[in-house]
Amino acid sequence: MWKTTWKSLWARKMRLLMSTLAVVLGVAFVAGSFIFTAMLQGSFDAIVKGTTSDVEVSPRTDVAVVSAGAEAPLISSDLVAKIGEVPGVAKAVGVVSTPGVYAIGSDGKALTAFGPPQLGMSWTTLPVYGGQPGVVLKSGHAPRADDQIVVDPATLEKSGYRIGDTMRVITPEKGTVRVTVVGTAGWESGGTAGASYIFFTPARAQALLTTGRDAWTGVRVQTEPGADRDAVATAINAFLPSNIRATNGATLAAEVTSQINEALKYVNTFLLIFAGISLVVAAFLILNTFSILIAQRSSELALYRAIGASRKQLRNSVLVEAAVVGLVGSGLGVVAGIGVAYAIKTFMAMAGYDLGVSHLSVPARAVAISVVVGMTVTLIAALLPAQRATRVPPVEAMTGSRTENPQGLGARTVVGLSMAGVGTIGILMGLFGHPGHDAAWAGIGMGLVTIGVTIATPLLGRPVVWLVGRAYRAVFGEVGRIAELNSIRQPRRTAATASALMIGLTLVTLMTVFGASAKASISDQVHQGLRGDYLIGSQGFDDFPTQVATSAAKVPGVESVHTMTTAGFQLLGPDGKLQRLPGGSGDRLLYFSVAGMKPSDLDTMFPQKIVQGRMFRAPGEVIVSEDAASMRSMRVGSTFAGYNASKQKKVTFTVVGVFSSGEGQAGAGIWTDKQTLTRVGLGRQDTFVSVNIAPGANRDAVRAGLERATADMPLVSVMDINEYAGQQMAQINQILVFIYALLGLSVVIAILGIVNTLGLSIIERTREIGLLRAIAMKRRDVRRMITLESVLIALFGAVVGLILGVIFGAVLQRLLVDDGITVLSIPWLQLLVFLVAAAAVGVLAAVWPARRATRINVLTAIATE
Repeated sequence: MWKTTWKSLWARKMRLLMSTLAVVLGVAFVAGSFIFTAMLQGSFDAIVKGTTSDVEVSPRTDVAVVSAGAEAPLISSDLVAKIGEVPGVAKAVGVVSTPGVYAIGSDGKALTAFGPPQLGMSWTTLPVYGGQPGVVLKSGHAPRADDQIVVDPATLEKSGYRIGDTMRVITPEKGTVRVTVVGTAGWESGGTAGASYIFFTPARAQALLTTGRDAWTGVRVQTEPGADRDAVATAINAFLPSNIRATNGATLAAEVTSQINEALKYVNTFLLIFAGISLVVAAFLILNTFSILIAQRSSELALYRAIGASRKQLRNSVLVEAAVVGLVGSGLGVVAGIGVAYAIKTFMAMAGYDLGVSHLSVPARAVAISVVVGMTVTLIAALLPAQRATRVPPVEAMTGSRTENPQGLGARTVVGLSMAGVGTIGILMGLFGHPGHDAAWAGIGMGLVTIGVTIATPLLGRPVVWLVGRAYRAVFGEVGRIAELNSIRQPRRTAATASALMIGLTLVTLMTVFGASAKASISDQVHQGLRGDYLIGSQGFDDFPTQVATSAAKVPGVESVHTMTTAGFQLLGPDGKLQRLPGGSGDRLLYFSVAGMKPSDLDTMFPQKIVQGRMFRAPGEVIVSEDAASMRSMRVGSTFAGYNASKQKKVTFTVVGVFSSGEGQAGAGIWTDKQTLTRVGLGRQDTFVSVNIAPGANRDAVRAGLERATADMPLVSVMDINEYAGQQMAQINQILVFIYALLGLSVVIAILGIVNTLGLSIIERTREIGLLRAIAMKRRDVRRMITLESVLIALFGAVVGLILGVIFGAVLQRLLVDDGITVLSIPWLQLLVFLVAAAAVGVLAAVWPARRATRINVLTAIATE
């Protein structure tokens, strides 16, 4: 029996290839997810280990250790010298490292990237951990004068400049400066993960990045050979202030690596969700393929039964074939996963998240998990056809029948409709039930509805088939009628093929409706909630120097300028300690943001009205929104304390008023006087500027003046309300493009499913097609018949998928009303494009099967049993 199994397997190479390809596509995404995460992890590990010195001295950010009004946590040069005298220390060097330093390219645009930091640093070549080279010069020479810089090679290439050229650089507090590029350098470890490095002379870095003080943001310590690094760190900590600590470089690297790995779990989970979707769709293809193969081998299997093969032997024969397909497909899927990993990297870069991943790593777990998943899915998908093979009666060996018997709908329709009904109840409970677990109820409900509809698709799709069939008969006559009848001859097979495309389009449509609703909600909120003739904001939603507002106020025609600045805090308890939840983060009470404005700016940038208490007047006083007051159990007179880790400052706030923002966006939930933030070093930059023009002023002239005033800040844009809304929505578009790309693989698998089903169906219907050709059906009619079948299957899946996607998108929008998605928007034109695209997919999917059908020899086909 094993010998016949292998012969049967290798005798059908095309079918084997099509089945294997389905597994390859499904497994490739699983492997690609793990490989991409491993690439990320490898890049970050190389950076952490290659940029950490033997002992690192830096401000503490893990605990609130200072009181309000204390000095910012910079390290003086005297303290650096004292560290250098500690036994076991070979050399101690003060360093400056600050994010938010951007190079401006030769095209006048700032070189920005979402995610990776853009760092300004002081030049030092001190070796890193274990005496390894740290920063190494790649070309040119080190910065020797205050107007010289060295950049990493990638930044120089992106800028369009060469060594010796003058470049403009944006700094967080000193604005734009002009410097000369004199060299390129990078870390010996080689990795940057997309980060940008701009090196200044130590004195220039202090002047630009530490408010001009003779102080440093950290100290790198090189220990003497054989020195105990933990002992050196302990000796240094003995005289350091409580808000600064020294740490063994190995310990610090392990802590940072652990934090990175924890963050990467979310990336991997996100990617594996889409991998799971692709696997589910691939399972439909595998199930369909084996079902057709079993039907076509009915005579062969019945003959085995007639000569004494047991049911167990037949079942095992089919499962062995499935195991071989699963193993080969999984192995090739791992190889394809490398390409998927690089494709994910490319799409993320196109969406603005360039992580600079370059280290290829294929972890053993990626191979093991991918093979196990691929084998499991394939065997499960083949189990039902294998069981069906055992029920083939031996008498079929004498009939010569090779076609699958017509299928009824049976009890599966009842099961599917019941499951869809239960899922609908879950959705309704999520929408209208007791709040608290509404998203979970709705999510489970949508999952059950999808599964139920998939099971009951043979029945639910009949209206679509009937409607398309009527159009076929009217337009294509008898050929259209035959195409319709062929599509409904095996309703389960047609439904299974269409279901793969249905699932993909359901998710694509859901995200389309959600994205359109999110953009419509943002546009509505921006138009209702922002005030001002012109708005000034950063392209990357970062802060920018206050000089921008000062320059804008001097533009002729400007009547008033209103500014907003923000600062992040961690919540402190009554005991002065940071409030933490056991086992992780996520509680909104632990972290909060405070926005600063002038008291006179109330109701000028955003619609705001005090409904309780009064406006703040003194430092430390705040007003809170009605939502924030309810969520945080605040009322007029409440006090709470916050800790800013970057400045290591404690601030105590007193609630003096509660405000309402109506239907518009509030800008922030907590507002205070800007002086409250500037007193602790947090108000030197703005987040948002609103400009009102004087009555009668020329709007275009004012705008031109504002653009000239911000010309040295390419990160900053002058916008009207519509443009600002567009900038906000651009982020959603980038995310949607990335998600569409990830979902695209499931659609590709679904298309392959249509090709596979039609191709195998041609083999099954060889004699039938031969008879049709014998009674004068022309080749073009055969080609048209196959194409119409393919289009009908594609439209079948597309229509059901679009309906489910619209319903699920509307449900998701309703669930997120409290999170700002207040408008339901259904992009009907875009959905129509999807439907047309599905029909086009059907035409393309039929090319190969139709070509094969038209090349069948008529006499040979008629003689086929």
